[in-house]
Amino acid sequence: MSKDLEYLLFVNIIIIILLLSIFNLQFHKKNEIKVLGAVTNNSYWEEMAIKHPTYRDAWVELGRMDIVKQIDPNYSQLP
Repeated sequence: MSKDLEYLLFVNIIIIILLLSIFNLQFHKKNEIKVLGAVTNNSYWEEMAIKHPTYRDAWVELGRMDIVKQIDPNYSQLP
């Protein structure tokens, strides 16, 4: 009887560990780490360009290099 009890306890512990692992994996998929600034928000930059038409960085983020050159003819993309 003792061997049966040990086996049952062992199987239950393994099942609990597997269930906790599955739950942990599902939980971490939903909580992805997001890097600030990794994705640009075009609506924000469009709003900034409308409010401040001479704000060069807004036009750079929107990819409008023709307007950037009009605002700042000396602007260079190289750091």
